[in-house]
Amino acid sequence: MLAFAAYNAGPGNVNKFRHKAKEMGLDPNVWFGNVENSAASIAGRETVQYVGNIYKYYVAYTMLAERLQENADAFNTGTKGG
Repeated sequence: MLAFAAYNAGPGNVNKFRHKAKEMGLDPNVWFGNVENSAASIAGRETVQYVGNIYKYYVAYTMLAERLQENADAFNTGTKGG
């Protein structure tokens, strides 16, 4: 998530976000619930929303891929043996 944040806000800004997170007593190596809070306080919501959207679509597509695989497995199991 930090790499996505760096793509959006720049690596220098992510270093600032991480430093501020550490000052706030948060984990500077974890985005959600930690660095995202300092990012929002420094740069606003844009980068936080950008990273959140990437993660949201990652979860959605992963769940879709799993569902499609389960359906394919069920279909293949049901057609064996004729």
